[in-house]
Amino acid sequence: MICKIKNELKIAGSNLYIISMILVVFLVFLAVFAGELLNISSVGFEVIFPFYAAIAVGEWGKTKSDDNYDVIVAQSKSVFEWLAIRYIAVMGMVSIFAVIGMASVSLIRNEMTLIELLLTYFPTAFLLSSLSMSVGIHFGKEHIATTVCGVIWLVFLMIRGLLQIPIVQYIYLFIRFAGIESNIWIINKSVLFIISIVIWCEVYWTCKKYYS
Repeated sequence: MICKIKNELKIAGSNLYIISMILVVFLVFLAVFAGELLNISSVGFEVIFPFYAAIAVGEWGKTKSDDNYDVIVAQSKSVFEWLAIRYIAVMGMVSIFAVIGMASVSLIRNEMTLIELLLTYFPTAFLLSSLSMSVGIHFGKEHIATTVCGVIWLVFLMIRGLLQIPIVQYIYLFIRFAGIESNIWIINKSVLFIISIVIWCEVYWTCKKYYS
């Protein structure tokens, strides 16, 4: 499996590493110079990096929009396994850079502990990137997964005012960024994680139905 992940990272190319590194440097720069009015931890790792993870999966973890998709499907023993390995490779690399950024920002700003940052980042990133993978397996046009995730990302940023409705607090993608300090954010992240698992069940069902 390690060899397969390495192969997928080679296919993804160097841009994945370069842009990820640039984003980390940018967030560290903000952490040093942005002042106290902006919470870099929540902005960087609940809003920006999860969206970047979705973009990375959609653009470098291509599925149906991959030029060699038909060949890969014909030669793969399990299309779902191929999808999962490609997802793990891209999302895993993005998350490694994210953790480096979290550790740096946490040391500089002391806004959240590293554990809090991990719990804040991963459920949101998992959901958006899983959605990107799901859209990618259903539609063959390039950039559509990124577009769909981008629209959803913007919509959630725009409906922040609806957090006064209790049920919205449980599914809102950016609960820490919205300033919710109660323990409801832990429930929120658990719900996002469960939704992500449901998305992957849908991906598995699609692969089993159409490619088995």
